[in-house]
Amino acid sequence: MSSRALFLLVVALLGFTAIAGHAGMTADTVYTDRGQTDFDTVLQLLNPYGTWTKVDDKWAYLPTDHLAPYTEGRWLYTEYGWYWQGRRPHSWATEHYGYWKCNADKLWLWYPGPYWLPQTVEIRTSSSSIGWRSAEVDEDGNFVEQPIDRFAKTSEWTFVTLAQFANPITPRIIAPLPVIKQNLEDSTDSTHTYMTYRAIDRPGPHPADFVSLSRDGGMFAPKTISEEVAERTPPPKPPDTNSPAAHMTGTNAPALIGTEADASVDKRKVKYWITMSLPTFWAKPPADAKPEQLYIYRPDMYQDQDGIERRITLWFNPKTRTTLKDLMGANARTAPNAASTDDTPGTPAVPATSSAQDPFRSPLDDNFHSSSGGTTAHSTNSPAKAGAPAGINPGTSN
Repeated sequence: MSSRALFLLVVALLGFTAIAGHAGMTADTVYTDRGQTDFDTVLQLLNPYGTWTKVDDKWAYLPTDHLAPYTEGRWLYTEYGWYWQGRRPHSWATEHYGYWKCNADKLWLWYPGPYWLPQTVEIRTSSSSIGWRSAEVDEDGNFVEQPIDRFAKTSEWTFVTLAQFANPITPRIIAPLPVIKQNLEDSTDSTHTYMTYRAIDRPGPHPADFVSLSRDGGMFAPKTISEEVAERTPPPKPPDTNSPAAHMTGTNAPALIGTEADASVDKRKVKYWITMSLPTFWAKPPADAKPEQLYIYRPDMYQDQDGIERRITLWFNPKTRTTLKDLMGANARTAPNAASTDDTPGTPAVPATSSAQDPFRSPLDDNFHSSSGGTTAHSTNSPAKAGAPAGINPGTSN
């Protein structure tokens, strides 16, 4: 059996096991649990669409499409605020974990991270346009670069009109560089407060400003017939009252508690998308999915930032991975007819293990790594310009 066929078989079995393990649980419970995965899952799924390179001792991913991030997809409003729904096969990972940087060759590189976010961009708006740029953030979500450095990199910003922001984004509608420069000068940092059970401060403009601009309505979750009827029904008139409080001014009226006392708070609401989690990359939304539910693959990673760096290093150097002999050490038992790699008397031998049986071997090693085995298949000094290596094509998520 080929390594690719073996990998697909393992994936199918794991998917069945994951779903079977949820037996007895409701659909909502299954799809609200984000689950966890090893970063090797990301490496395998991104394999066909780009290459890896080492920059300043950090691993970075270079997609072969060489397009700027967050320029092919659309913005949706969810319970988390603005969410980017990318249309590239690697968007599920590269536009929601970690951050992007533009190198000296004007190529965008993705630096992976362990935490999922609805997007990793800063947003600025003017009276007629809106722009965003991917930027590095720390563990608390604060931008690492200083404002003067972020705003000086005009070519790294994406600007569109407000109407374009409400609809699908494609590279061809992005404003040209001279317009971006002017838009950046005219823009200000964009945030809004959204009222749910409490006031929540979020990046980006208020979603209610885009309801009339979204031509297909896809920016917001679809409304049911009963919701549309309720909106068309005028609210009841408040009862007449002769209470003196009804005529009080802001200076002599009794103090109110919470946000109700702040007349500047925008209390407009929209019907936002509810984010649900697919148990595996290949899983489909359930048949009884509700219209307002958005199903995406967004697992938690087993590794932290340092662990991700180690996983990528091992991926490119499979012979440096822990072997059975390294793992068992002095406790390894001498097996009959076992092949020993050390002729020193008293050295325990380990059973001979074929590459197909090696538990520390990736199923895609034969397809992805060079035939020499111990070295990376791509240069680690500069981004590779060649096409993506052969591998599986799992389709798209998001």
